[in-house]
Amino acid sequence: MVHPILGERRALVAYLAAWLAAAYLPASLLASPGDSRFLLALATAAGPTLLLGVGTLPIYYLCRAVPLSSGPGNAVRVHVAVGLLAGVVWWGLLEITAGVLDWVEPAGFSKEVERRWGVLLVVGAILYLAAVAFYAFADSVQRTRNFEKRAAAASLRAHEARLALLKAQVHPHFLFNSLNAISALTVEDPRMARELCVLLADFLRSGLDMGERGSVSLAEELQLARAYLDIERIRLGDRLTVDMKVTPPAGEVQIPALLLQPLIENAITHGIATCAQGGTLVVEARTTPGMLVVTVANPFDPQAPPRRGPGSGGVGLANVSRRISACYHGASLTTRREVDRFLSTLVLPIHGEEMTDGERIRVLPQGAHRR
Repeated sequence: MVHPILGERRALVAYLAAWLAAAYLPASLLASPGDSRFLLALATAAGPTLLLGVGTLPIYYLCRAVPLSSGPGNAVRVHVAVGLLAGVVWWGLLEITAGVLDWVEPAGFSKEVERRWGVLLVVGAILYLAAVAFYAFADSVQRTRNFEKRAAAASLRAHEARLALLKAQVHPHFLFNSLNAISALTVEDPRMARELCVLLADFLRSGLDMGERGSVSLAEELQLARAYLDIERIRLGDRLTVDMKVTPPAGEVQIPALLLQPLIENAITHGIATCAQGGTLVVEARTTPGMLVVTVANPFDPQAPPRRGPGSGGVGLANVSRRISACYHGASLTTRREVDRFLSTLVLPIHGEEMTDGERIRVLPQGAHRR
């Protein structure tokens, strides 16, 4: 454990200066401040008091070894015993210094030290106890800071583990949706199914590589989305058209990797794939002051039966909502269901800026639009 005084030069200088200032107390017992001998009295008390300050430096470790929390009685006994010893040693040094100065400049301080030995012992003990109080406070502050650091480190590890779990959920989700596309073509068009397998392999390789990165630009995220949509075009044919409108500033914004992928997949699987005539997937991205706004819109068939099986329980939107809550302060996701159109709007702060309450939007309860 680093000593709170020895760990920094400025702290050591301030500490020694405080002890020199404390020499005023014993000096005032040897000569009143208005006495012509007072400066000599200060010189007499300064050396022993400064040595007492240096001698109490190890008391920090004693305060840590015998804290008040371990039992006030035990700590009081230890410090009273050490304090009396420190007072005796300090008084002895004071007497030696007074004798030396009296030999150089007779001032009678040696006899004064002997006459006031009881009061001076109490003063020495008080100075020692003041050092104990200071170190007990410093130890308490240091323990609190260490606890906060450990708590922050534990919170960070938990946060990273949560993000890793959420990111891991993305991979099986879009893998399942992609395999559905292959299974639909296996019997109808084996050649197309093989071609789709090649596209899927490239897509998964790119997706997994991207998933290893903490963040990517929106342009990179949409490039992966286009690869996924190329796969879905093979299955859906002319039923699927895509309209992407991304402003250049929006394309440069960094976002968590694979954040938009579930929104794109849901738009296809739960939206356009349910429509007999298909429809157009619209992706728009723009920036406002301090915000990135991404909207994904798709048609859907209100009469289509709810989808059953893996991947139909709202994993996509729930995952996106949890990830933005873990990564941002002030990010939000909103969904809106119209008569035959579904919109997902993602709002992310740029450079960590937060939204006002008026800009906060909610996530619809699980089950809306079968997502």
